[in-house]
Amino acid sequence: MKRPPAPQALAVSAALGVAAYAAAPEHLIEPKVLIVDGSLSRTAAKSLTMAARRYDTFSHTGDGRYAKAALSLPTRAEGELRGATFAQA
Repeated sequence: MKRPPAPQALAVSAALGVAAYAAAPEHLIEPKVLIVDGSLSRTAAKSLTMAARRYDTFSHTGDGRYAKAALSLPTRAEGELRGATFAQA
């Protein structure tokens, strides 16, 4: 009889699956017109624009991963909003 896979093996394969899914290119909705507050830094504007595009893509596709990405805190790679403090519980 075949042994079931160890929990560690399942965790590793699940993590690899998530990483591959996360690395897939996003096909986000492109705005026809984009108006950005001139007082925002380029990094903050990019972060806010990406959040809006992800949430709009969720609205059109119903794919929950876009909503989750849009509503999550910005990563270091996306930059942090100037003057805002984020605390993770």
